[in-house]
Amino acid sequence: MSLKRVVSKLLLRRMLARFDASDATLDRLLGHAVRLQLGTLGDEDFRLALKAFYDEADAPHLAAEVRFGELRCRLERPKGYKAAVTRLAGDGPARGLRSRLSPWHRRFGLLQHLAVRCDVLILREGEQVPPHGHHRVVSGFYLLEGCVACRHYDRVRESDGRLLVRPTFDAVLEGGGHTTNSEYYHNIHWLRGVAPASYLFRVTVADTPTVAFGGETTSHERVYVDPTGPVDAEGLIQAAYVTEEAAKRLEMTGRQIPAPAAT
Repeated sequence: MSLKRVVSKLLLRRMLARFDASDATLDRLLGHAVRLQLGTLGDEDFRLALKAFYDEADAPHLAAEVRFGELRCRLERPKGYKAAVTRLAGDGPARGLRSRLSPWHRRFGLLQHLAVRCDVLILREGEQVPPHGHHRVVSGFYLLEGCVACRHYDRVRESDGRLLVRPTFDAVLEGGGHTTNSEYYHNIHWLRGVAPASYLFRVTVADTPTVAFGGETTSHERVYVDPTGPVDAEGLIQAAYVTEEAAKRLEMTGRQIPAPAAT
């Protein structure tokens, strides 16, 4: 473990009471992320906390809280893709050496040493986040603005070098839509931009103290798969492991889960 991670863990542990008492709901969520990395909260418990945060969120309020207006300018540059959240609206500017050195003011930098990240992504029309899964990661996104097609799959088991997955979510999300995933919940995900530009706020906690799918020795944070095969009688798809380049060439067509009947 690096010295920066050790020091960050110590400082963040001491700040837990301040995270819990913050007026910002995101700060309170990040306190749970610290507990996850300290091993006192399970990854599925954190996912449920993240889901509750998104369930209760209001898109304009969340955008203001993470200073989306400032990040948007960076995202809309020709090669813009993601921008890190480094402070919240209530933090105010850093003035004076004491303020700049304050651990609380530097909490987002400290969190990054524990692999806890908050950022905003832009997904332009036709662009994709190719189908992939994670090991020892809890994450989720909230659509601040735009329209995104989203598919999720549960990993079921591995067989003969292939991954058997079950389609679990297939929808087009608009502003306020959100999804979450953990080691054993909706772990494979695939996104495609539908609107001219869509903006997704994302929380990610990586390298969690969780037993990974496939065994404790699994260490790859991200793996790419091809989940475009047919659904069998058990509701499963044989999804081959593929390279990132091959995953980017896949096209999201049709539906893998029937749309709900009109009522």
